[in-house]
Amino acid sequence: MKAAWDIVKFRVNRIDPDAPMPEPGDEMRTRTGRRYQILKISPKSVTCLVLPRDAEEQGKVWIWEWSKRGR
Repeated sequence: MKAAWDIVKFRVNRIDPDAPMPEPGDEMRTRTGRRYQILKISPKSVTCLVLPRDAEEQGKVWIWEWSKRGR
């Protein structure tokens, strides 16, 4: 698990072209409360900065859900 302020890169399975899209500066949160600030979005990945739990809210907040590997 990465520590606060580390850079992480997530692979994206697919992006729905009709769905609203996050932008750099927005925040992603997982169900466990892990927080990430979005730095860069590409068609196949999202690069983020790991935020500490007590950091100020960053832009719009998106709830992130993981899919199973190999899907």
